[in-house]
Amino acid sequence: MKKSYLFLTLSMGFSIVWGQKQYMDISTKNKNASFEQTAKKSMAETPKGITIWSNDFSNNNDWIYDNTSSPFLNWCLTSAADTIPVTALNPALFTSVGNGFAFINSDAQGQNGTQNANMTYMGMIDCSNYQNVSLVFEHSYRTYLDTRIVRISNDGGMTWTDFTITDGTEPTAQNTANPEIASLNVSAVAGGNDSVMIQLNYQGNWGWYWAVDDMKLVETDQYDLKLQKIDWGTDGAFGTRLAYYQVPTAQIAPINFGGIVQNIGVQNIGDAVFTANINALYSGLSSPSPINASEQDTLWCTATFTPNASNAVHSVSFDVSSSQPEVDVTNNSQPNIDINVNDFIYARDKGVILGGVYNAGNGFEAGPTYDIFQNATLYAIDGYINATSEIGSEVFAKLYYNNPTTGAFDFIDESLPYILTAADLGEKHTFALQTPQALTAGESYTVVVGSYGDGGVTNDLVIASSGGAPIQTVFYFDYTDQTWYYTSSQTMVRMNFDQASGIYENQEAIFELSPNPAQHEVTISFEANNNEKLGIFNLAGQTVFETILEGPQTTVSTSLLKDGVYFVQINGKGSQKLVVSH
Repeated sequence: MKKSYLFLTLSMGFSIVWGQKQYMDISTKNKNASFEQTAKKSMAETPKGITIWSNDFSNNNDWIYDNTSSPFLNWCLTSAADTIPVTALNPALFTSVGNGFAFINSDAQGQNGTQNANMTYMGMIDCSNYQNVSLVFEHSYRTYLDTRIVRISNDGGMTWTDFTITDGTEPTAQNTANPEIASLNVSAVAGGNDSVMIQLNYQGNWGWYWAVDDMKLVETDQYDLKLQKIDWGTDGAFGTRLAYYQVPTAQIAPINFGGIVQNIGVQNIGDAVFTANINALYSGLSSPSPINASEQDTLWCTATFTPNASNAVHSVSFDVSSSQPEVDVTNNSQPNIDINVNDFIYARDKGVILGGVYNAGNGFEAGPTYDIFQNATLYAIDGYINATSEIGSEVFAKLYYNNPTTGAFDFIDESLPYILTAADLGEKHTFALQTPQALTAGESYTVVVGSYGDGGVTNDLVIASSGGAPIQTVFYFDYTDQTWYYTSSQTMVRMNFDQASGIYENQEAIFELSPNPAQHEVTISFEANNNEKLGIFNLAGQTVFETILEGPQTTVSTSLLKDGVYFVQINGKGSQKLVVSH
């Protein structure tokens, strides 16, 4: 059953800022404009120290439930998340998932539902022999203006101390790993106490979900750094550091690497260092930085990395360390990222389809912003089509200039409409621009794929996405209210600088087409020798007709060609535009 779309109106407006310029107001896109579907597992993380207490959420009698939700909604224990959003936990990958996990589903309540629900361990836990205590658990969630809190009591539930996981300010439509390992230093409340209690609290308003499993109280290590997340990218005219997974040789620029580092140990650390390495090409180090216990900081390498202007894939590894000994360093790193330097493709996505962006069959367009560092000519836009798109949908691509004076997206050019076929589902389609476009160094541009929609009969176009994107760097234009929004889903829409990605008119072509536009046939007159090759190409550069010439003139039937624009070439030389209209 299709969901209707709710566009969020915020009391505080969001705006784009490029450099020092103020840009048009951009609102958040509603939560149903995107989805993710692929389960992913985080890096392994070993619980620290001695296990004081554990619970695998297999026994419903271990927990007490209460809520002030409207309509009524409790947490539950389940072994399969068989309600919305099933795709995010299909399957759930918790260690003991087979015997159940805790689950609350705000999305299933619908857009008028509100949730404030508690799940409380009914026993009291004795931590009197341990001064340093951490709560470690596996969980998975998706953000949408919702709050997730772990509460700890040391007086049998009379008073509680909150440890906030999310507070509703996070970028929307972001999935955690499946699962993600949480580690909270709760020593200040639980350490040395014999009446410790644990409570999970979820607050939402048609948010997404929270799933929790395999919870433990463990003795905290004295020294323990955790590399929580990688932050990286290149600074350009747009004003926000953007990460590019594919970079044309003509657009290489210095890349910054940083990491969000947490101190989840007992002791303060005075010299935490973040590192980024690319084989023998680059070794980046942050300045040694103090991080107190239970705090975090973002550490940046002091030196940037500028790739050589030659095709190569650079695999970047990351780590955090200090002069203090750590018992377990499995949480000191993050998975490598690959940066592909190539001839023509400029991409901000990772190249793996993880979800999609859509508008329930209504017209829309969506895509990311790119910084241009050297003058270049753009020939086409590559867009990945999610497999849930509808065959027969009419789609297109557009190029916009991010105008720093007006704060508007200025339209530059677009492709001709294209009808999706079965072969396009789950694949990349190259949309040739109608005219090659000169992009200027020191400016930023936005490329989108879109559809005028079918009025909601089907989901129509679903643009493939590949995880999350920084807020206000991927944009979404909704035709129903003629409003620009931002989406935090990284749409797989790329710049293509390959001249061969489209066929364009060349005024030096030495032949004539008549009639043009052509209805049933076109006559081609030329000055050429026998045995030269004639080709007719569509806007995607695909050959739709070819033959070997004999004599100075030939007639070609156009009755089987679809209405649209084509290009005629002789022997791979100059080309001329041919319009077919039946």
